[in-house]
Amino acid sequence: MLIAINSEGHYITADKANGHTFMCPVCLSPVVLKKGRFKIAHFSHQRIKDCYKATYKQESAAHLAGKHALYRLCQHEHVAMEYYIDEIEQIPDILVNHRFALELQLSVIPVDKLLGRTYGYRSINMDVVWIASEQAIKKDNGTVKLTLFQRSMVDAVNRLLITYDTAGNCFYLYELTAVQQNLSLSYRRRPITDITQLICREVLQTSAYKSYHIINQHERSKYISTCLSQRSVLEPTLSALYQLNIHWRQLPKEIGIIVPSQFYIRTHPIRWQSRLRLLLYTGSFSLQRFIEELEFYSYYAIDCSELQISARLLKEYKEAVRKLYVQI
Repeated sequence: MLIAINSEGHYITADKANGHTFMCPVCLSPVVLKKGRFKIAHFSHQRIKDCYKATYKQESAAHLAGKHALYRLCQHEHVAMEYYIDEIEQIPDILVNHRFALELQLSVIPVDKLLGRTYGYRSINMDVVWIASEQAIKKDNGTVKLTLFQRSMVDAVNRLLITYDTAGNCFYLYELTAVQQNLSLSYRRRPITDITQLICREVLQTSAYKSYHIINQHERSKYISTCLSQRSVLEPTLSALYQLNIHWRQLPKEIGIIVPSQFYIRTHPIRWQSRLRLLLYTGSFSLQRFIEELEFYSYYAIDCSELQISARLLKEYKEAVRKLYVQI
């Protein structure tokens, strides 16, 4: 931790601390000041179990450096570091203007835990911004392939991802602009130089959100190969194609279209479009039944329900097919 209470009862940061007596601001147990020539100054419990709230975790040097960098970025605002919020028993890395919690999450944690902490902040009308590890982002030729954990830290309302570069000790903002053939995301990246870029995020206006395209033959073949490798007649895509009397080598163009709302959907387009076609073919289609065929990404910030996403997905798909002059 970077903040403790000194012998005079005042909050003090580790880099400015002198003396020998310090207490944890959460549990009031004794903590030890640790600093040196090659070590970031911080406080540590004498025994981790001393903190009855078990709130503090062992933090890496990169995490400590990142919190210092965030604090400096916010220095012209009303900012608090490691402020304990009693109502929800959470401690954001940085709290700005008593309203914005900034959470630096360089290590992987369960998505449910991240979403639970997000809900905690929102339950007391606080906004939260999650910050991912820049080094962990897989980039390739102008696109990123995000893990499920990294996806959960995306602001899906504005399609933004914030990262911290441990090597450069700086922050970046990714504008996620479109879903590509291999389901990676194209992006624009820019450095964050002002706190307003974090707490006053604006909706990105781009025509890429309205684009659609047919998955190319290489990506179609790669997906079908993955399906075949399961060697099961119950594999959802192949099962649907079989019932539709469509050979997997002869997929029609309308099965395999990427539409803008694929951003929210983990299910491969070929799969959900095959299943949709089967629902229509058998006369068993309903919006709820269609939703059951979909797997949705979990985002910490999202402004639409699964029902709304599914309805929009269908509308976009119908429009895409019409514009591509393909008859279902």
